[in-house]
Amino acid sequence: MGYLVISTLFFFRGYVHGDATLWMGIVLIPLLLRCFGIGQKSWRLAPVVALAVGICCLRPELSWRFILLISALLFTTETIFGRLNAAIFMVLLIVSPIFKYFSEVFTFPIRLQLSAVAGSMLKMAGLPVAIEGNNILLNGSEFSVDPACIGLQMTGFALLSVIFLMAHFRMLNQKSLPIRYQTILVVLAFALNILGNLMRIVSLVVLRITPDNTLHDVIGVVCLVAYVIAPLILVVRYAHQRWGAALITTQPSVLRHPPRFLITGHIILLSVCAFFCFQKPTINISSPQNTLPLSLQTYHVKKLQNGVTQARNGHALIYIKPIPAFYSSEHSPLTCWTGSGYHLSRISSKHLAGVTVYTGSLRKENDELHTAWWFSDGRHVTISQFDWRWKVLAEKSHFQLINVTVEDPARLDAEVKRWLKAF
Repeated sequence: MGYLVISTLFFFRGYVHGDATLWMGIVLIPLLLRCFGIGQKSWRLAPVVALAVGICCLRPELSWRFILLISALLFTTETIFGRLNAAIFMVLLIVSPIFKYFSEVFTFPIRLQLSAVAGSMLKMAGLPVAIEGNNILLNGSEFSVDPACIGLQMTGFALLSVIFLMAHFRMLNQKSLPIRYQTILVVLAFALNILGNLMRIVSLVVLRITPDNTLHDVIGVVCLVAYVIAPLILVVRYAHQRWGAALITTQPSVLRHPPRFLITGHIILLSVCAFFCFQKPTINISSPQNTLPLSLQTYHVKKLQNGVTQARNGHALIYIKPIPAFYSSEHSPLTCWTGSGYHLSRISSKHLAGVTVYTGSLRKENDELHTAWWFSDGRHVTISQFDWRWKVLAEKSHFQLINVTVEDPARLDAEVKRWLKAF
């Protein structure tokens, strides 16, 4: 009950969203408990909890507090009731905000490729389409491969579906599938999800169904069932029949009243979780670059919260956002501008001044802005998430996200080149 009370804090702060993926995962957990049962009591998560507590003492990000809360809850469950199956851990990961963030960020290049492939297929079919980043234009109508397509709901549904099917056929056939085949099925579910979204965007364009049309979501569900769920049912059933091993019946562990020292320890751990989680989340970032180069002194500079530097003049608005660690979120326009009510579209990569940057269009009612962003440590410029995170981890580099936004699209290239020279 104590952990449930603390968990509500993450809902009120908006860190955890009660979307369809979350509720699907919550409904799936009881089935997994029935299917796999629980093993002997285990202390295997004790090092994870200890590590999470240590990190929370050093890092004030809300994500680490969420990890501490979940790991403490699982640790308590396994020491009092018994060891949980790995499938339950996977479900908790899929419905977590951390998975959703990484899914949106790291599938971003896939979304751009999906747009290009879908556009090529439509051109081969004879349709007069134009491709602008993650958008496909047809007769004035705009269709985009957005985070809702590949980054969030669809990916979560596909992965939760394959977990459900593996549990279902395990109970039906009384056979256990080796871990290597379970891994292959999860990868297959992700690949089928990409295929399903490709067919979804092609169908939307061919049928000219815009996002404000009710059929937009219907087409998504149809593609999910036809290209993801249906093939997975056939493959998972065959895998259990072909490679499944007969289940070995084990006696359930006897539930005994936990010793007093264990109850005391869990009360202390619950108190530690409450101490960290009820603290106001703050992020302290020290920027490696405190002043702007002389060539940029014409901008009005303002220091914002969390170490962010804002520079503006009559033509452009620039944000310089230091990134504290390789695991940190970078607050790109994908999240920050959209959080301010803007819709980011026509996202593409563009080659300027010898490097590649992301560009896009920001729209809010009748207001339209043009933006570009990239990552830089003063020596190396990249748009790759893996590239800058690896350099931060391996080379101790201090990367920043540079975001340039203008009203006049003709000025964007010049502003980007100017700031590329500075950073």
